[in-house]
Amino acid sequence: MAKNEKVKTRFYITLLFVICLVFFLPFLIRPDFLTTRDNDLGRTYIPLFSFIRNSFFTYKQIPLWRPDQLMGEPFIDNPLSSLFYPANLLFLIFSVKFASVVYLFSHFLLVGIFTYLLARSFNFSSLSSFAAACLYVFSTKMLLHLSAGHITMIAAFSYFPLVFLSTRKIILQSESVWVVIGAISLTFMLVTYPTIFYYAVIFIIIYWLYHVLINRWMTKDLKLKELEREIVKIILLFIVLLGLSAIFLLPQAEFTPLSTRSQLKLEDVAQPLWNLKRFLTSFTFPYLNFESFDHESLLYLGIVPSLLFVVGFLRLSNIKKFFLASISFTTLLFVAGLSTPIFKLAYDFMPFLKYTRITTRLWFIVALIVALIAAYGLEKIKRKSFVYLILSVFLIESFFIGYRKIISVPNLSFKNEALYQYLASDQDLFRVYCTTYCFNPQLVSKYKIQVLHGETPIQDAKFIDFLAAAGGYEYSKFAVIFPPYQVWQRDNPPQPNAYLLGLANVKYVASTYPVKDTDLIFVNEFDRIYLYQNRKFKPRVYFSNVADGVTITKYSPNNISVNFSSSSRPRTLIFSELFYPGWIVNADHQKLTVLNQEPLFRKVIVPQNKNSLEINYKPESFTIGKTISLSTITFLILWYIRKRQQKSLR
Repeated sequence: MAKNEKVKTRFYITLLFVICLVFFLPFLIRPDFLTTRDNDLGRTYIPLFSFIRNSFFTYKQIPLWRPDQLMGEPFIDNPLSSLFYPANLLFLIFSVKFASVVYLFSHFLLVGIFTYLLARSFNFSSLSSFAAACLYVFSTKMLLHLSAGHITMIAAFSYFPLVFLSTRKIILQSESVWVVIGAISLTFMLVTYPTIFYYAVIFIIIYWLYHVLINRWMTKDLKLKELEREIVKIILLFIVLLGLSAIFLLPQAEFTPLSTRSQLKLEDVAQPLWNLKRFLTSFTFPYLNFESFDHESLLYLGIVPSLLFVVGFLRLSNIKKFFLASISFTTLLFVAGLSTPIFKLAYDFMPFLKYTRITTRLWFIVALIVALIAAYGLEKIKRKSFVYLILSVFLIESFFIGYRKIISVPNLSFKNEALYQYLASDQDLFRVYCTTYCFNPQLVSKYKIQVLHGETPIQDAKFIDFLAAAGGYEYSKFAVIFPPYQVWQRDNPPQPNAYLLGLANVKYVASTYPVKDTDLIFVNEFDRIYLYQNRKFKPRVYFSNVADGVTITKYSPNNISVNFSSSSRPRTLIFSELFYPGWIVNADHQKLTVLNQEPLFRKVIVPQNKNSLEINYKPESFTIGKTISLSTITFLILWYIRKRQQKSLR
């Protein structure tokens, strides 16, 4: 890169930094303005990152298991955790809320830098490349998911331009370093949001085929040796990807068939539901009914990018126009879900598509392609001042949409703190269940209250069936919040089962309506939330066949240690914890087996003359995956050192 180009690159990256800083400045000054919203960030991610932070500093553990909701859940197995993503270190350095804003700001900046470099690879001018970066960074796709609190999805979006750039370099150049860069980028996409990774992989395949068919075969420039080299490098890219991601990918592969995701039906996946008018206005001019569109259904890309895209599209060659138009039309039919037959065909033939659930999640690809072609349209404009004016108009509209959507999301309520203080004052180890998901998850996290209900898009299917029975409701469709709001937002809300809740260590039941079970004793009312104590409450750990007491001496995410009196005969020890593969038991250096106590609890047969044991979560899938990933990282480091040495000897 010439010296003048380096100066321009530094200038435009600095300008990107300033624009991102201006956008995020209100949130950096007041993180609560963004982090206390009743969205995924406020409800799910703030408690999740708080859990990771607390596990690290309190227990000195990387939490593989999460015990504070849903009777425990495999944390490393859940893609939501993004447990081994390096940016999570921010949550160990700063407070969780401030770290969340820094996390988002950093990834918006990364999006801009990577998009700028990608545009430069197409030989766009520095100014047009900067425009492409702005158009993607502040696309409505990014900003709407920001308003929805999809923090890890935004992280996955940020690496897509780098994946695109790596793919281009693998095709156009011979340097193997881009294989590694592409693999690392895809790994980061996979660890932060597998759905976005899935669509990125499909894009890589389509883009490579485009190069083979359009740029080579149709121009009669197809060379078999080059084709073989590209195929080998793409295969190597996925081999390195699998090696790097094995530490979390193998546990997730173990969990997937046991989760509710494996049971999704076509109608659960093809979301959102459309009609023709709603679909057309969602990406043309939604202001006539702006508030009716959420982050999944608003496909609008902005006036400026749309007009510039038309200009850039007209500059393309006829064959490129045909290819792009064909892919665009197919994409729109896919996004339209069950309104057209395309999605049904894709659902039947594309592996893993049913795990993606939302058809519009691939719109980040459309946003980037539109940004690049719009920047290509800008190449014809020679006056810089006019380009800056166009970008200013775009940023004004985007900032307006972004802030308006964020402000429209209501805040979580922090008024009823007395309820959480009351529960925290009980020093017993127990769970709480709310019939209407009525707790503030951030206050639950703050007071370290464990709940039987919870929120996660990936759940153990057996537990969901048990919770429905314990909660006294029926619901056969996919849900994220449990109990699902559809079962309690009705005239005759469900009545919970005190006995089953008691088996699950539920000591208190909260509800926004009166419950009738005589085993649930009314305690108090906290700001329209009724609190009951469960007479059928069972301890977290107890013997089922004798009355011997059990003392929990250690309770952490990955370990539980208990003491009890010695006995001359075997006893059955019950843990009111979710039974799941990977838990092992050690009693005085003797390995025991964790069994399933129906319907889904853990059971250990304690031999005679034992007075303590420790149960640890050490899944074999994680152990194998960790070995593979560490070996891959070691190999890449040695390869890099050797490459540097060879370069210095030249």
